[in-house]
Amino acid sequence: MATDLTVLVGDVGGSNTRLALAGPEIGVTALKHFSNDSYSSLEEVLAAYCEQPDLPILGGCCLAVAGPVFGEAYRLTNRDWHGTARDLQNCLPLACDGRVDVINDLAALGHALPVLMPGQLSSLRAGRQQGGQALVAGVGTGFNVALSAAGHTVEAELGHASLPETVARELSHAVGKEVHGFASVEELFSGRGLVRLHRALGGDPSEEGSKIVSAYRDKVPGHPAERTIPIWARLLGLFSRELVPGYMPGQGLFLAGSVARGVLGTDARTEFLSAFAEPWGKLSQRAAEVPLWLITDDAAGVSGTARYAIEAARARLSNLA
Repeated sequence: MATDLTVLVGDVGGSNTRLALAGPEIGVTALKHFSNDSYSSLEEVLAAYCEQPDLPILGGCCLAVAGPVFGEAYRLTNRDWHGTARDLQNCLPLACDGRVDVINDLAALGHALPVLMPGQLSSLRAGRQQGGQALVAGVGTGFNVALSAAGHTVEAELGHASLPETVARELSHAVGKEVHGFASVEELFSGRGLVRLHRALGGDPSEEGSKIVSAYRDKVPGHPAERTIPIWARLLGLFSRELVPGYMPGQGLFLAGSVARGVLGTDARTEFLSAFAEPWGKLSQRAAEVPLWLITDDAAGVSGTARYAIEAARARLSNLA
């Protein structure tokens, strides 16, 4: 196996970490999943992956983390894991010119967009592609977006922003005074946000998000999910509509993450699409033309880190030539 362009790539979420090897000749291979609750640090997860036999010397590494990245420093939003790329570099079998890059997990999905396969995507609504920008919105353990334009990906931390007034107003109509518990985007559009909405609507406070989605999908008679899921889907549609003037994603809006897949994989997607299509201002026509996609592959971010890491390793080798 060639080593110069064999790289370690991964997606580090709040609950799970996925690691794999990647290279121009081998594609993405040796994918392994790790439950983060079983480890005390990202370094321990990397060490566990590197215990596999015949691991080659690595030409580089790129890890996508579910949290903000500033320079070489990272911090997971929903787990107390933090450090620097240099810390991680010290625990990997890297070539002398190899390095570790850490990027935001939504940025990784932005890098993945050009290489996603049909089996990794589901069309929510056809549209008319225009311009060179696409937006990924991830709704899972947390919330964030990344803008992909002209081969570059722009990171953000939109989950910590306040809810738009249009969304907050409709949410207030649904939950009354409980609206004060949804101060930020992530406090509504995430797994715990779905659970919080369910409780505010009178649902069982002990139910997890996956159980709420399952109850709706399976049409459990009399279950409060019958109300929770359509309301949440509609609010997500109103919010997604607000992303159009902010990012102008003429190439498409791509939704990702376990909660987005769960809810939009049910017939509640009609509530989402109806809300997104409602006329609302000067850019209504532009919003009506934006293609809408659902990223169905939970490991799609690994494809993005692979693309990033291989290109970075190629650039280093070119500079040495």
